[in-house]
Amino acid sequence: MSETLKLSDESRGRVVEIFSSLQGEGPRLGERQIFVRLGGCNLHCDYCDEPDTIAIPSGLVKSAEWVKSEIEKLAHARAHRSISWTGGEPLLHPQFLMPLMRWAHKKGLENHLETNGTLPVPMSALAPLCDAVAMDIKLPSSTGRETWSAHRDFLRVVPPRTFVKVVLSDRATEAEWKQVVELVRRAPHPLQLYLQPATPVGGVKPIPAARALRFEAIARRAVKEVFVRPQWHHLWNLP
Repeated sequence: MSETLKLSDESRGRVVEIFSSLQGEGPRLGERQIFVRLGGCNLHCDYCDEPDTIAIPSGLVKSAEWVKSEIEKLAHARAHRSISWTGGEPLLHPQFLMPLMRWAHKKGLENHLETNGTLPVPMSALAPLCDAVAMDIKLPSSTGRETWSAHRDFLRVVPPRTFVKVVLSDRATEAEWKQVVELVRRAPHPLQLYLQPATPVGGVKPIPAARALRFEAIARRAVKEVFVRPQWHHLWNLP
């Protein structure tokens, strides 16, 4: 799929929702963030917990000024450190995101980007504006397609404050996992690696605990910082 899908421009984009909640994944677990969920995704993972955002197009066309207004309302209601730009796949909206991210920095808010890690061109453009990047590595057992080369190219352009998370279903194989570890090991800068047992949705089952711990042991031979951490927002029943 082209990285230049015309889902948005500098002034208007497709927005699914904007809300305040606690981050449920990665190193910022439990941090209150403003979430801006953009519509549309270039992948279709069987474990997706936001299936309504996959369709292209999805969400409602909103102006950048409307997005800023909604963010300011939430920021005034309670303290937030950062904005989580999420989806769908937010990197399908680079022209829309760039001025919004610059504006967020002027407002004293950090930019936390959540991405499926397959669109290196827009990532390269937005990398200087990202204070944190949550990059997924997608397993063929969950997506039905191989994205190893896209992830390899993506890792060449991510900023240093990037961490990698991999959702693991019961179909995840050791061969796939070893490819993940090799990608992370060869990244230009050290990355934290998070094993994330899949949340049971739509018949998807999480990886068995014993296999997850075996995967963790494999990763620790090559990667310095490795964690096993589920999606806590589902356990908390938060959006």
